Amino acid sequence: MQCPKCYGDMDKVSDDPVRVDRCSECHGLYFDQLDREILEAIGSETAIDSGDEELGAEYNEMVYVDCPKCDRMMDQRLTDDPVHIRFELCTSCHSTFLDAGELRQYMSAEYIEGFKALLPGE
Repeated sequence: MQCPKCYGDMDKVSDDPVRVDRCSECHGLYFDQLDREILEAIGSETAIDSGDEELGAEYNEMVYVDCPKCDRMMDQRLTDDPVHIRFELCTSCHSTFLDAGELRQYMSAEYIEGFKALLPGE
């Protein structure tokens, strides 16, 4: 699989509770599926997000990102209220791409509720 942003090779870093691949170049994270329930199962496990957030920020403004799983254009999920959150979610298969550093940031107490609100699920 190739990274949907920089086209680097993706390597599996986790299979529990969902498959997660990390790009060897930009260190972005691709979640095979991510919704509120899976996010809760991940809990505070953010060690897989080992990339430099400054490098991740370089790719954050990309608008046209194709889903590596189903080749459809991923939707930009975005909010600025109360904090700035921006990531890519495939509305077809619920796969998700987070730039390097975003998982650590969005799982923090300041961001978690806004992040959950942008994910599919109840």
